[in-house]
Amino acid sequence: MHVFQTAETPRPPYRDAFLSPFCKNKRKQAQQDGSGSFCLAKAKSPPNVIGNPMEKLKYVWQICDGKRGHENQSTGLLNALKKHLPIEIIRIDAVSSGASWIQAFAGAYPAVKDLPRPAFVVGAGSRTHSTLLACSRCAQVPSVLIMSPPRGLTHLFDLCVIPEHDQRTGANILRTKGAMNLITPNTEKDGKRGLILVGGPSKHHDWASDELIAQISHIIGANSEINWSATTSRRTPDETSAKLEAINSDQFSLTPVEATDATWLPTQLSQSAYVWVTEDSVSMVYEALSSGAIVGVLPVPRKSTDSRVIKGIDQLAAENRVNLYNPNHADLNTNAKPAPLNEASRIAGILHKRYFSEIASG
Repeated sequence: MHVFQTAETPRPPYRDAFLSPFCKNKRKQAQQDGSGSFCLAKAKSPPNVIGNPMEKLKYVWQICDGKRGHENQSTGLLNALKKHLPIEIIRIDAVSSGASWIQAFAGAYPAVKDLPRPAFVVGAGSRTHSTLLACSRCAQVPSVLIMSPPRGLTHLFDLCVIPEHDQRTGANILRTKGAMNLITPNTEKDGKRGLILVGGPSKHHDWASDELIAQISHIIGANSEINWSATTSRRTPDETSAKLEAINSDQFSLTPVEATDATWLPTQLSQSAYVWVTEDSVSMVYEALSSGAIVGVLPVPRKSTDSRVIKGIDQLAAENRVNLYNPNHADLNTNAKPAPLNEASRIAGILHKRYFSEIASG
């Protein structure tokens, strides 16, 4: 993987402010001299650079904002795409040296002129929007945005991959069940290992430490043959962390989030047959479902029943994808195991069929 940071570049004049994405770029190409480049040198461009649209090498530009949760979504998608064909990923830092909105609307981003032309450009998070659009228009390739943009910007991107609980529709929108992630299903799980993921107060949820500790203690007691690992999040109150530390035992081991690294959670999810997640940790719920585990949800007080995020959890329960905590039934190993979620793989298949076949055919 290449990591690319652009140098500071002058901002071009505002032009073509409402130039449509890839589909209209292709029409513009037909009006030019056949090279397909309108933002960089055309006839004299060396092989493998933006000015050579017929280049067959499979590159993807990944626009990054430095947020692990956002980059996990785009990286998970690209990892899944690698199972379809070999690709080389070039990371572009949108924070230190991203494109301006003027450059985005102009389709002129000279800082990337020496990069191999990609099949498409992908990014997640609002900090990537202008750079994603500038790169897409400059290279005249599709833009793939992960996560919901403001409604007024949706039409600017060729494809928006959006969780279904955001309730967005449109010709350029692909809906996913939750956020894509790095987790892949593992069918060879340890039936005597369980995992408990504890969040904290959030925009949609309040918190009740005593009730939560009582639920966790009951789960441990109801599953005496299972060894439980647990971790917290950066939102977990100190009081909750202290109470979790107090119930450490041969059967229950807490690893605070501060003591984990980037590999800890994927490893635990891969190995654990049973996973309990507090309801506020929505992304963790979907990661647990992606791992192929049987998943339970621990309730915490809700601030509202109208939240799209909360409705998404309720929908998962209605579809029997997750099991809501029940003090009379805290034993997950008696529950049916649903098919793992693998949204990154599903979306990767769509991108492969849609974009790489189009690139190959010219």
